[in-house]
Amino acid sequence: MIDSLWNILKRIFGMDVAWETMTLARVGIDPASARSLTRVLQPVHTVRLRPQSDEQVDPEETRMDAAMKLSWHGITDVGLVRGHNEDNFAFLDLGARTLFVVADGMGGHDAGEVASNIAVKTVCREVREGKVQGTDPLAFVERAVQKANAEVRREGARKGSNMGTTLTIALVEEGTAYIGSVGDSRAYWMENGSITQVTEDHSLVAKLVAAGKLTREEARNHPRSNLLYRTIGTDEHVKSGAYRLKLNKGGTLLLCTDGLWGELDDEEIRGLCAREQHTEISCARLVQRANANGGKDNITAIVVKVS
Repeated sequence: MIDSLWNILKRIFGMDVAWETMTLARVGIDPASARSLTRVLQPVHTVRLRPQSDEQVDPEETRMDAAMKLSWHGITDVGLVRGHNEDNFAFLDLGARTLFVVADGMGGHDAGEVASNIAVKTVCREVREGKVQGTDPLAFVERAVQKANAEVRREGARKGSNMGTTLTIALVEEGTAYIGSVGDSRAYWMENGSITQVTEDHSLVAKLVAAGKLTREEARNHPRSNLLYRTIGTDEHVKSGAYRLKLNKGGTLLLCTDGLWGELDDEEIRGLCAREQHTEISCARLVQRANANGGKDNITAIVVKVS
């Protein structure tokens, strides 16, 4: 529909610039050199954190709820080195709750792309069809993680492949993000000029950093920085990290794969997210900077702003 509208406007005003070209140029990306962009600039979504119910609502509470909103945007990019994109992401607006999910697949012969796709689709299906009411949302997220693990293992067994994937989920409900994570795709929270890594990396270098044997910068450049000890699809039961995060107005939630955080340090990420109010521009600039810094891996980011 957007493309049709844009074609009409071009005919009316005599413009002959592609929608994607105009948008990329707007965020400082040279369209001629943007060959790596795969899924770019989806429509921005905005949803109230606590939509009004059919019940009687106090007028003051209604004003507070209406003032707090989520706006988000997702982008994935193949990078400058890899031949294809093994990352996947999705988001679902379910009214009373919103789901965000990213996955970074691994395995030869395109198995990583299959694994991440299965994991993302399975989580979305579980959240869309499952009943959260009366259930701890964090337990609900855990069930979705285990279901994704089972589906990836089933497909791997069917294909005789050792496919696997990272997985990070954020289910937002009533102003709280319920986060589940396996592997090293991350969730960050940015607020009041600071940035916090919410999730824990399930990697060898993360253990060495926790033990004080490596600094975070040394870990970033370690030759085994991509060695994970826990992924979706490896074991019959996978232990996921579980986190509750209160979302405050003015803050930003970021879900991303290691293709982003491996090329940008935390302060660069915070600065790029804080600089722009528009989430689609924040996403594009994050990818642009990651590629400028090397683009050695696929890059995926979902930026969620609370306003």
